[in-house]
Amino acid sequence: MTAAAAVNNRDVLKRAAAEAAVKLVENDMVVGLGSGSTTAFAIEALGRRQRDGLRFIGIPTSQRAADLAKAAGIPLTSFGEHRQIDLTIDGADEVERGTLNLIKGHSGALLHEKIVAAATRQLVIIVEATKLVDQLGTNAPVPVEVIAFGLEATQAALGVLGADARLRRSTAGQPFVTESGNRILDCKFDGIADPARLEERIRHIVGVIDSGLFISRADPVFVADASGIRRLNSARSHRGTPPILVVMGVSGSGKTTVAKELALRLGWAFEEGDSLHPAVNIAKMHAGIPLTDEDRLPWLKNVAAWIDAQRARKQPGIITCSALKRSYRQIIIGDRPEVRLVYLRGGKSLIAEHLAGRHGHFMPPSLLQSQIDTLEEPDPSEDALIIDEGLPPGRTPAQIAGEIIHLLGASATVVSNVAPTR
Repeated sequence: MTAAAAVNNRDVLKRAAAEAAVKLVENDMVVGLGSGSTTAFAIEALGRRQRDGLRFIGIPTSQRAADLAKAAGIPLTSFGEHRQIDLTIDGADEVERGTLNLIKGHSGALLHEKIVAAATRQLVIIVEATKLVDQLGTNAPVPVEVIAFGLEATQAALGVLGADARLRRSTAGQPFVTESGNRILDCKFDGIADPARLEERIRHIVGVIDSGLFISRADPVFVADASGIRRLNSARSHRGTPPILVVMGVSGSGKTTVAKELALRLGWAFEEGDSLHPAVNIAKMHAGIPLTDEDRLPWLKNVAAWIDAQRARKQPGIITCSALKRSYRQIIIGDRPEVRLVYLRGGKSLIAEHLAGRHGHFMPPSLLQSQIDTLEEPDPSEDALIIDEGLPPGRTPAQIAGEIIHLLGASATVVSNVAPTR
């Protein structure tokens, strides 16, 4: 294939992904319009839908996006008239498989894109398959928008975080100027194991405006490759917003370790359910006395209160809770549609091995059998994600967390009649 044919082939695929994404736009929506070459195809497709009678208005993330929208006949608005955006279509420099965490900002409209993403109910991303990575930072640097004054000091502070931070320059060799009149430091990291934590640390540096790390925002991602178009759903799409995961299992099943890995990967709030036990419960377990249903009731109400607080804040979260009986799960989940049960199932020998290696916890290994005797495994009506920790053997908590993320955000094939040119 010649270079020209390869470019044309990529454009066909980008256009097909854009066509799939714009089908999500409905009448009377406020639509965020991203920047970049891939999003240009979406704006073009939206213009056709507008001419066919679809009613919507757009908020562009850059002057280029605004110009393309005007040329396509799309009416524009602003945050002065609309504080909330229904759906935004944008591109990305990297998409992390499973989590759908992103690196964005190559187009130079980073801050505008971040503001629009934060104000949108649904951020739809369209990319080529080459943008998919197992870990952020594999190929793309993280753009960091900074003010010009003191840029060298900001650059040095980013270096402390492990970044090879380089000033982006224009084709003429001058410092690149963003849509907001700022500068960009492109920060290369040797892989990003904890993107949520890194985003937080970058934002705390004086002189930084924001970074191109977009954590737990995308859903869905449309991916174009030679086989057609795929839709990747995020772990947030399972049944409502905000999603809350309850990681259950007997003591020693690894709930806390796996839940922390999930929180790290997804950037969601985490709560250790055992910390919500009343002091009298902790004292009984220290003494090796099994808890009764009456003992557990105030604890379960505390777990439910944490879940409801996250729902009220409209924030996702992950909480651990042994949740051994269906009656317990009815208290903490009940008719809360956003809450999903994740059950870590393990054999007695595996659990006993975990308990033997655990130190400092208030529940002694001697209470394991009482937990097993109490356990009522989730039935199909509870729609739990069931993870068998012993199959295959030897998996790490990080691998188990990755499996959960995969199950929450399983990909689906989008039927497309577009065939790449050859």
